[in-house]
Amino acid sequence: MKACFNLLLLVFLWPVLTVAQPMSGQRIFSFLDLPTHARVAALGGQVATATSPDGAYHLNNPALADSAKENQLAISLMPYLAAAKYYTLQYGLPIKSEKADRHSRWAVGLQYLSYGQFTMTDPAGNTIGTFSANDYALSITHARTEGNFTLGATIKAVGSSIEMYSALGVLADLGGVWRHPKKDLTFGLVAKNVGYLIKNYGSLDADLPFDLQAGVTLKPEHAPIRLTLTAHHLQRFDISYYDPNLNIRYDLSGNPIPQTTSVTEKIARHLSVGAELLIHRNVHLLVGYNHQKHQEGKLTTGGAGAGISFGASVQAKGFQLTYARFTSVPTAGTSQLSLRIDLARWLK
Repeated sequence: MKACFNLLLLVFLWPVLTVAQPMSGQRIFSFLDLPTHARVAALGGQVATATSPDGAYHLNNPALADSAKENQLAISLMPYLAAAKYYTLQYGLPIKSEKADRHSRWAVGLQYLSYGQFTMTDPAGNTIGTFSANDYALSITHARTEGNFTLGATIKAVGSSIEMYSALGVLADLGGVWRHPKKDLTFGLVAKNVGYLIKNYGSLDADLPFDLQAGVTLKPEHAPIRLTLTAHHLQRFDISYYDPNLNIRYDLSGNPIPQTTSVTEKIARHLSVGAELLIHRNVHLLVGYNHQKHQEGKLTTGGAGAGISFGASVQAKGFQLTYARFTSVPTAGTSQLSLRIDLARWLK
């Protein structure tokens, strides 16, 4: 338990030990912010905890790998910009543990964003071939449960390439959850994308997409609904960003008036809320709202529907299909489809 306490202490103190970077600065590997599963997308795009996880959450919080069954595979597909497509894969490793270590779980994950093929031209504009661009992250996760606490860690190799240029980094996620022994109540905390940038594009200076999240998920007794609240980017209080070229106001002397944000607005931008309606044990409806995405989405959608997400999940023997629709900058709206397959059931 001493090791568990030390890990939780590190997760809590990490924002204090690091220098918070502006949200509007140059960042690399920002594809890691995309939803890793349709269920996550439908619940607002940010999830740090769950009361009944199905093994498809460990890329959001490594501690949730405690529910990743052996030989359980989850595959997700999301169309992104133009011909770009985003894929994720999560798999519970069939590692046999000794009886004394039965509370230990292992899982692997893959995130891959393909931007498609592009035409390569010379300085005169003549076509001389094609090239591709993509981002990827390959990870391994370990989680261990001690009593009501579960701690987890993910190590991932993250890369990005455009034609002959590339970037590479080694990142980690550290997380923990506490589950109520009798009620459907879970608290979670996770520090995501902590690590080191080994190589960047040329001499460019960029920040890693570090994100400190905390969340709670509960299901009221006798109510067919499950609620999830997640607070993201807690390492920085003010995550609002305004384009200085838009909506500039001037005083009587012609000087630009600085734009201000209220404390309430600053707090709201950290919050993502989701609800799951349990209309049947095998059919769930999902809806979510992310205030930060709502504010950012005004640039592309005019505010109509920005930040709102919804979806549905249907489960049959050995299968689960989940669909989500949501708004995400820079797209006006996109969908994500996830399929979970219980390979252990079929391998029998």
